[in-house]
Amino acid sequence: MSSIADQFESVLTGTPGDLGSFYKKTLEDAPIFWSEMASAWVISRYADIRDVLGDEESFGPFTQGKGAAGIYGKIVLHMEGIEHRRKDGMIAKHIRNRKLLSDSQESYIKTLCQSLVEALPLNEATDIKDGFTTPMPLQVTAWLMDIEEAAGFRYTYDRMVAASTSNQSGDPKVLQDGLDAIEELHELITPYLKQRRITPGDDLLSTLCTSEYEGKPISDEEILSASKFLLAAGVETTDRALANLLRVLISDPELWDELRNNRDLLLSALAEGLRFGPPVHSINRATRKDVSIRGQEIPAGSKLLLVIGAANRDPEVFEDPNRFVLDRFIQNSEAQFSANATVLSFSHDTHFCTGSLLAKLEMVEGMNLLLDTYSQIQWAGSPPEEEGYILRSPKQLLVNLTAG
Repeated sequence: MSSIADQFESVLTGTPGDLGSFYKKTLEDAPIFWSEMASAWVISRYADIRDVLGDEESFGPFTQGKGAAGIYGKIVLHMEGIEHRRKDGMIAKHIRNRKLLSDSQESYIKTLCQSLVEALPLNEATDIKDGFTTPMPLQVTAWLMDIEEAAGFRYTYDRMVAASTSNQSGDPKVLQDGLDAIEELHELITPYLKQRRITPGDDLLSTLCTSEYEGKPISDEEILSASKFLLAAGVETTDRALANLLRVLISDPELWDELRNNRDLLLSALAEGLRFGPPVHSINRATRKDVSIRGQEIPAGSKLLLVIGAANRDPEVFEDPNRFVLDRFIQNSEAQFSANATVLSFSHDTHFCTGSLLAKLEMVEGMNLLLDTYSQIQWAGSPPEEEGYILRSPKQLLVNLTAG
């Protein structure tokens, strides 16, 4: 029988399939183990991961090495303390502002979703990932930054993302392709950056161009890094979360009908989707000093891989964790998109995802429109499986749509 580390190497390749059985095994038999491929201590228990994410004295960002996000340059994920709070706040003005979310952003997202759905054909097979779940958050992010061209660079973002946290094996070819993608984005964003320095608008890029930290403007290099990361991250969460949820709902028409007839369940369904099929399955941290986790001594400077996909199925926290339960979060669904979340898909504590409320708005508007429009969505062929790691979702959702 292969070891848990050997099985994890297969997981890291992104092989299609359900990871539930692997997560059950690592939670029960090996809640912490060493992965040679990832050069990391792999941690899966919910309590351990919460402890790591909440302890900034012992653990910090992982910025260099296999699977690091250093390819983007200096981004808010790598910042700490006052710098993190202030620069995260600059971004939050646009993607966590409740007035904007309930006004201009909601209006834009509603109109965009409607136009995308109207373009989806009936009575023939169509890929609603390619036609809806991917372009929707991509166009929203491009609109927030007022860089219309950015919506046409999805392949570039994919290459960049594949070379950062997803490249846990450190494949040099994947890394070089990601660096080439970075250069392409530099060419796209730099002219806009120079323009917004002179004539800023109300967009997110202009806010970065006109903001200061410690009395100095944010550097061009840092704005470029932030823009690259936002363009990629702004798409990945919503796209993959919606795709993973739709895969479950389309495979079980009774769930689709129940949700279609009772929208009070929608936010709970979205939260359960994030738990059951998270867009991001693992995140990196690094030890600042020698630590002990479950009796395992780990030296300072070590990489940790926190498997939130497993933690979200920890039976000590979630009853019947390998089953999708539509109303699991009916009593506290709003909290799952806040810093009080039980589900770890938006991370935890200081680095809880700034864009969680925007992602919620995109998913709520997108799902409501699909539920309003289609009485049935059926697979055009075999149901797809999730694939990829660290980012995981079906590659396509090829379906037949029945208007309601």
